[in-house]
Amino acid sequence: MRLAPFWLVVLLVPPVVALTALPPFGQRMVTLAGIYGLMGLGYQLVFGQLGALNLAQGALFGLGAYAAALTAPILGVFALPVAILAAAFPAAVVAGPLLRLQSHYFALATLALASLVNLLTVHAESLTGGANGLAGFAADLPRGPVLLVTVWTCLIACVLLYAWLFEGTAGQKTRLLRDAPLLAATLGIDGAAWRFVAFVAGAALAGLAGACSAGLSGVVSPEATGFSIMVLCLTLVVLGGARHPMGAVVGAALAVGLPELLRDLQGAWLLAYAVATLAVVLWAPEGLVGLIDRLRGSRRASSVPPGLPASVPPVPGAQRLTIDGVSKRFGGVQALADVSLLVDRGEIVGLIGPNGSGKTTLLNVISGLDRADKGAVTLDDRHIEHLPAHAVARAGIGRSFQALLLAGDTKAADLARAVATGAAFLMLDEPAAGIGDAERRALEAFLAKLRDSGRGVLIVDHDIELLSRACDRLVCLDRGRVIASGEPAAVRADPRVRASFLGLDGLAA
Repeated sequence: MRLAPFWLVVLLVPPVVALTALPPFGQRMVTLAGIYGLMGLGYQLVFGQLGALNLAQGALFGLGAYAAALTAPILGVFALPVAILAAAFPAAVVAGPLLRLQSHYFALATLALASLVNLLTVHAESLTGGANGLAGFAADLPRGPVLLVTVWTCLIACVLLYAWLFEGTAGQKTRLLRDAPLLAATLGIDGAAWRFVAFVAGAALAGLAGACSAGLSGVVSPEATGFSIMVLCLTLVVLGGARHPMGAVVGAALAVGLPELLRDLQGAWLLAYAVATLAVVLWAPEGLVGLIDRLRGSRRASSVPPGLPASVPPVPGAQRLTIDGVSKRFGGVQALADVSLLVDRGEIVGLIGPNGSGKTTLLNVISGLDRADKGAVTLDDRHIEHLPAHAVARAGIGRSFQALLLAGDTKAADLARAVATGAAFLMLDEPAAGIGDAERRALEAFLAKLRDSGRGVLIVDHDIELLSRACDRLVCLDRGRVIASGEPAAVRADPRVRASFLGLDGLAA
């Protein structure tokens, strides 16, 4: 997400031109675009980077405006940092319960928060002035060219910081959190912490933008917390580009400039604005910034999924993984029933069984993606069955998945990511599914490297021949229960295994 020189010029031109060549009205429009850019950039942290539809950004913008209006007569310019805190603090307070919600529930909860803030501004008349709002404070805040410089200095700094942060590992982590949250958790990425920081930082930028807006207009009313501000914020981010560092800036310029350009259409300007918005959404889903980059011939560096590493160095960590009496029920289905097994370092254990026998569920329980109803999962003497998935990963358990969770991914890349975590124990879910003979041989050789490096591996796969060659022991599940465990030849010869997994009916004892 490196900011190209072209965009650096675009970012610097508006304030320079406004200060040197534009009349006061033009400077006011450029200042307003910078204010909306700050609000939108904060919104990109949650909506663009993490894919969460936050509908409270407009209300947090209004909180910043009211905080600045109330404290400016006392604090002067220091009302701006107070406004930042006034938006960030309540966001931090409510973030815990709100961020536990998923998808549309989170959107509805943030909408409820926005409605509550709006109601408070209307009815707390002794503090907010009610429907009439507050006025008479603007002289104590930056105004005119000083406000323009303040706004654009903050915006330029934040855009550069945003581009720098999300260019490297932070960008990779947010992509995983947005596109494959389960994979992110098993790589040790704490999604809750990332969402909390993004939500609060986005609120802080909204509060700063609201304070600057109060200084620009000289009046703060309940409209500053209304849903129209939220719609404006969402629209400008979508139009500009939800994840690009310049997306909010370009979107804000459109949000301010288009109504002025379309003013001659009188009442029809809003329709023209809607048509322009729809055209961008349909033909440039990556936003106008992405479209401009394409027209400029700019190409994103294509990320090639990693292959299996050539070497696997030893790693520190626990010496034994123990699953003791684990049970898990989904409604009326007993997925796991009193399952117990051991995996030692330097050992490969194959987990076999028919479809629906509980193999993937067991891996999910060990990885922390599902919580066991009873039983224990321990690394040496440390209990991990109560830990969230990211903490289990950090404790030393890596995980690959049966289905690929990222577009353009490969089985080798999925396995390489799990190994790259440095986990002492790896849970591999059907790594041989859908691969060719050459890849299968490479996988078998790689499993041997994992054993030699001292890692413990629990592998699920339907390729019984591969597992028989690669594994030290096999464990067979049937209807959530362990029906056989031991050396591969002995387990394959077990009549119950031959009946349930190998499909040789009539041979069970």
